[in-house]
Amino acid sequence: MKIHFQKKGLLIATITALALIGTQGAGATQNVMAAPVVAEIHEWKNPPALTEGIKEGGFSGLVHLPNDPPSIFYTLADRGPNGQYGKDELRTFPDQNYTPRLYKIKVENGNIHVLETIKLRLPQGKINAFTKTNDISGLPNLSGPDEVPYDVTGTKKLSYDPDGLDLEGIAYNPVDDTFWLSDEYRPSIIQVKRDGTILGRYVPKGSKEAMLAAGAQMEIFDTLPAVYSKRIANRGFEGVTISPDGKFLYTSIQSPMALPDKKTGEASRNLRILKMDLATKKVVGEYMYIAENAKDFVKVKQKDVVISDLAALSQDVLLIDERDKNAGADAQLKRIYKADFSKATNLLGTPTSEQDFEKLTVAQVKEQGIVPVSKELLVDVAKLNYPHEKLEGLAIVDKNTIAIVNDNDFGVDGYDEKGKIKINNKPTQMYVIKVGQDLK
Repeated sequence: MKIHFQKKGLLIATITALALIGTQGAGATQNVMAAPVVAEIHEWKNPPALTEGIKEGGFSGLVHLPNDPPSIFYTLADRGPNGQYGKDELRTFPDQNYTPRLYKIKVENGNIHVLETIKLRLPQGKINAFTKTNDISGLPNLSGPDEVPYDVTGTKKLSYDPDGLDLEGIAYNPVDDTFWLSDEYRPSIIQVKRDGTILGRYVPKGSKEAMLAAGAQMEIFDTLPAVYSKRIANRGFEGVTISPDGKFLYTSIQSPMALPDKKTGEASRNLRILKMDLATKKVVGEYMYIAENAKDFVKVKQKDVVISDLAALSQDVLLIDERDKNAGADAQLKRIYKADFSKATNLLGTPTSEQDFEKLTVAQVKEQGIVPVSKELLVDVAKLNYPHEKLEGLAIVDKNTIAIVNDNDFGVDGYDEKGKIKINNKPTQMYVIKVGQDLK
């Protein structure tokens, strides 16, 4: 890949290994090898228009396929443009006909080029309850567990879509040439063909009956632990990755869950990561990843310290994107950790998983003999002048290179005092980073 330096990149390239020295959390160690540098910055310069002045964007995940050139990636957008209207923060969908989609992209000379847009659809012969076609929407699934959807004005309720998806992560299985996607709604993980046809949706036990009753047309497998239905709204499955050999899938919950209640979840540092055997499609592991302590930072709330993406180096070692909610100069936590699961305690099916996971303190975790996933700082992205809040997509390019993309939320920036939706100019960008050590 040709190295394309911008002015900011040249400045960043002078950063020394001191950039890696920072606050570390439970189970973390410091990496003091050569300092990471930003090698390239690319931007989607002219995204197509959607509606209400909104343009395409919202990149939420990223993957690089093993045999593709280093400039080719696949990414995906989430449920489409959405906002929060009025004092009740009603969830609005300005483009209710938006179809969740994947993109095949090429980056070169500072530009992101979309080579192919792949819209998600039901298998042939299946008709979506909302769209009345085989395309799906990004609308919530069920009344009760999900937010109530409204139109752009915040005055008209929209219908639910039991097949709607809020996509956040993308992974590739080289064994059968399919993609796996993570979804926040149920939460769920979804297997799709390369052409966007949905093969199956895997949801928490106990969810399938309500979805079918609402008219879901996807093939649904309720094989994930039932406790995952306790996810906090808009904080479901975020990251997903598959080991290079195609044997195991990992998916991460964005935030600690509401177990036993939302208050406990929002105060917790304990994040759940599931492991699935792709040969049997059965969940075989659940692990505790301890997020950074918000008290070690300025104006950071614990509920806003989240996992945004995963990228597998091997069956047991992943890169994990952990971030805060701040942007620009206020951002303190935008980190890529190298996480080792090989010695972590498998909590699947245990009383800890079903009752106590979120409420345990770091001290209690240790007292109970639970070994969390170990984490070692690889890249402190905030120290590379990264300007965006949502560092959402993470991909491994080669043995010493990673790529990250931001979710610009389609430029939606709330509503003005007249109740009109506001649009900002936040770009969609990819940063290509040389990490300063061999990853493989």
